[in-house]
Amino acid sequence: MKHPRTLVIAHGDKGGCGKSTFACIAVEYALQRGLAVAVVEGDVQIHDVRDRYADTEVTVLSVDLDKSGADATNALSSLFRHVEDAETDFLVMNSPANSHKILDAQAEILLPVARELGFRVCTAWMVGTDAASAALAHRSALCLGSDRRMAVINRHASAYDPDYVWFTEPQHREACLAAGGLVGEIPVLASRVAARIKDLPGRTLGELASRESPLYIIDRQILRDWLRRSWAQALAPLLGDTDDGR
Repeated sequence: MKHPRTLVIAHGDKGGCGKSTFACIAVEYALQRGLAVAVVEGDVQIHDVRDRYADTEVTVLSVDLDKSGADATNALSSLFRHVEDAETDFLVMNSPANSHKILDAQAEILLPVARELGFRVCTAWMVGTDAASAALAHRSALCLGSDRRMAVINRHASAYDPDYVWFTEPQHREACLAAGGLVGEIPVLASRVAARIKDLPGRTLGELASRESPLYIIDRQILRDWLRRSWAQALAPLLGDTDDGR
């Protein structure tokens, strides 16, 4: 089955809510399917996604998207010049913190340009712990203008579920669904495995889950299982794929 050219945006208004994790999950999903993948590292301060894929088959575009006003327009101009020159089936954008102030303000430029380049736009809003972030899950201009959108909880970031607005104030979740969005979750990855992976940049997660990986067998299996569940719970529904990539 031929898949449409796709832009996946890991969006959100907070740092540490799982945007980089979601971006990596999306890249790995595309690699699993044999697609030509490019990733935009928009967080040049932390650049963990860039570090993960810098020495792999993935094309990495590092563009500082933490801008405002005319600087934000210039950043988008730089980004899409690179995108237009790149031959990629699947483009993943990792947004910086406060990206709603940047990307939402530029949605009227970003969306039509992406579509003219042949991309369908699928945006994942990573829900932070507070009410403002939960409300923006169904108000973000970029989300509302995307072809498909999903509000995603990163379970690593929601260890204290009783204090997590998405769960304690369900009207936010219901409003997202009522506005035509989807909801999904990234399951918890064992902290020991996550820490080991972080110490091994420059390798895809698929490589680290393979027999050639330096990880212990049990850690490889935990990683494979986490990837499969993440794809099934967050990526495949966002893309509208009936096959979750397993």
